[in-house]
Amino acid sequence: MKQVQKILAEISLALDRFTAQETTPGLLSGYSGYALFYAYYHRLTGRQAHLRKMEQLVMQMLHAMATTEMEHSHCNGIAGMAWCLQHLMRQGFIEKEEGADAFAETDKLLHAYIDEELSGRHYDFLHEGLGAVLYFLEREPDANVNAYLEKVVTHLAQAAMPMITGISWKDGFVWKHQPGNHFNLGLAHGMPAILAVLALLYERGICLQRTRALIEGGVEWLLSTRNTAAAPGISCYPGMVTADNTPIGSANSRLGWCYGDPGIAVTLWNIGVRLQNDQYKQEACRILTQVLQYRNAANGSINDAGLCHGSMGLVHIYNRIYAGSGEQVMREGMAYWLQQTLDFRTWKDGAAGFKSHTMSGKENSYNVLEGIAGIGLGLMAVLNPQAAAWDRCMLLS
Repeated sequence: MKQVQKILAEISLALDRFTAQETTPGLLSGYSGYALFYAYYHRLTGRQAHLRKMEQLVMQMLHAMATTEMEHSHCNGIAGMAWCLQHLMRQGFIEKEEGADAFAETDKLLHAYIDEELSGRHYDFLHEGLGAVLYFLEREPDANVNAYLEKVVTHLAQAAMPMITGISWKDGFVWKHQPGNHFNLGLAHGMPAILAVLALLYERGICLQRTRALIEGGVEWLLSTRNTAAAPGISCYPGMVTADNTPIGSANSRLGWCYGDPGIAVTLWNIGVRLQNDQYKQEACRILTQVLQYRNAANGSINDAGLCHGSMGLVHIYNRIYAGSGEQVMREGMAYWLQQTLDFRTWKDGAAGFKSHTMSGKENSYNVLEGIAGIGLGLMAVLNPQAAAWDRCMLLS
């Protein structure tokens, strides 16, 4: 693992240089996510310099939240930044008293945001109301927080659509301008994220009977969308379907956290853990076993090392499920995709040797979602799977 440690050191140096010019504050898209990297890198190395860097970024976050008008989303806005501050406090990286006065106002702001978004059935995880629910789930439980979370269950129950099998939630983000009902199977934007959040609410003890019924109905439908005659190299699940489970576009989906079988697998695994349902966990392992047997970077559209749609996201998903299951095939999957990640580190002018694949070509990226901060967090989890609590921000645990 010396190579991993060397790469982490280079990522840290690259972030040291870049943070001075980064102006995007978001958790998954900007410097709030860098604070996560430095916090966990401090925990790994014990070096105070990384903790001081995190503290500097925390002050920058608090200042931005107090003085700058910004969006509210989990990916780019206040919800994600507030989640990050709560997470750093709960993990003991910063004192709980720091910034405490700011959260009463944040509670009101994000409650109103979630209420408006989910009332309008805007539940995209990254960019709409659903992701902001994670902020309240990261809060210490109290009566007000639980009341907010109970309203989330009510909104999702009202939006659930009865299907031939189970229930689902109509896509309102990616295909919102298209006629007809479309159902998104991507963890970043679609129905798996709704199920993942519901499972977290269930774990929290929120409306247990109602929440469990929504989860079980949703999983029943999700499992019904499985490609029944998939040839080797074809995904287990499509990326988008109609109301009768006909795939929209190709039945084959990419490999990634954002879309594809790995995101569905980790969702089913985590639901299985929270509901103590071995069938869900077994399906997760079947999916990832088939991925390892038949999928690769070429037929899975893996073009970089990022967490979102790259190889590091797959490393972390296999790593998480190996830690929970002990199944050797999950360890093999982690090792396979870790090597793919190392193989992507070829750019002399890249950030720590990496570049992100974009519509415009290969570009340096530093953030958690697509760049080296996320790659670094995933590599630290390879060294110590028990130190990966950060991954809740991407519904990976």
